[in-house]
Amino acid sequence: MAEASAPASSANLGAGFDTLALAIELRCRVAAAPSNDWQIEHVGEHRPLTGSQDAVLAAARLAVGPEHPMHLTVDNDIPVGRGLGSSAAAYAAGALAAWRTTGVEPTPDRLFCLVADLEGHSDNAAAAVFGGLQTVDVAGGNHRLALHPDLYPVLAVPEVMLFTNDARAALPTSFSRDVVVRSVQRAVALVEGLRTGEPALLAAAGGDEIHEGPRSKLNPIAADLIEAAQNAGAGFACWSGAGPSVLAMVTATGRGEVVAAMELALGSRGVILTPEIATAGIE
Repeated sequence: MAEASAPASSANLGAGFDTLALAIELRCRVAAAPSNDWQIEHVGEHRPLTGSQDAVLAAARLAVGPEHPMHLTVDNDIPVGRGLGSSAAAYAAGALAAWRTTGVEPTPDRLFCLVADLEGHSDNAAAAVFGGLQTVDVAGGNHRLALHPDLYPVLAVPEVMLFTNDARAALPTSFSRDVVVRSVQRAVALVEGLRTGEPALLAAAGGDEIHEGPRSKLNPIAADLIEAAQNAGAGFACWSGAGPSVLAMVTATGRGEVVAAMELALGSRGVILTPEIATAGIE
């Protein structure tokens, strides 16, 4: 038997659309053992949706080939369909556990390539495999970015789901030059603000027009949650992935006020989570 785990992730981070992702310490854990046929058992709170592909099983079969059947046990802490990178984590943990069962310890780069191909989003794949704050480049590579140690995540996770394909369909096919320039300005401010913790830079990074604005009708509660977080002192707040979850980055001293404000805005329509940043990816 072998085990593996991979963390959740908040991708995009506003202006970092399809480019940035932050690993979050909520994990998909997989145990794998040789079997006479392929079997999978989900024991955790969060499970694949009925009728959907089982990401853990798909990745494990791809990693070792269908001729090496296994029994897979999955314990998943990551809410599904909420913009928290659950599929990337499932692909990473499933493939790695299967490889380890056959005595193979793949390089992180090999695992990243497999997850990125399955996931279709290299930003989530990078965070799941490598942890921390990740960016992906035009050549498909990934790079770890500096993150100020005094910044902590707060997540508002609505009970409703918003699927990536639906969110993608809401995006325009072109943008004006002014929108593009403002988006570049926000992205630069965001990367430097996350590195330095400078409040003015983090404030300047908010308000994405590339994906959050066009998708706002699909996720109307996001604007209320972001406003609540910012009014309570959050340095930065944005959609997590394609939503509906919202991520706020806060200081340790301001965390309680932001949590209280987001709880008030969300009400009984979901939960507020305060996980740590996953400095390690796969384990």
